[in-house]
Amino acid sequence: MVFTIVLVLVIIALLVTIVYGSGNKNKSSALVFFYGNTCPHCKDVDVWMRENNVEKILEIQKKEVYDNAANALELEKAAKQCGLATDSIGVPFLYTPEEICIMGTPDIIDYLEKQL
Repeated sequence: MVFTIVLVLVIIALLVTIVYGSGNKNKSSALVFFYGNTCPHCKDVDVWMRENNVEKILEIQKKEVYDNAANALELEKAAKQCGLATDSIGVPFLYTPEEICIMGTPDIIDYLEKQL
């Protein structure tokens, strides 16, 4: 009888852990940098990030959108979450866990400098 109660409690604890853990996976702590392969402004931001060792200090996911449809859809979703019209977004585009959308080289670099 005691074994059955302990087993049920363990199963409940595991289920709670799974449900709680899956709910937190939607909120990433990483910044997401959307870019295009042939975008010169994106290259400028990328060079600046490398020169300043940004990826060693901040968690950044880089997602190419010109040749990757899934990443392009993710960019569109991020823009919508920030209340931006999807027909006026472009790259470079930085999305933060706080749902802040930053578009354009100078604004992205300014934001990253403040985070370092």
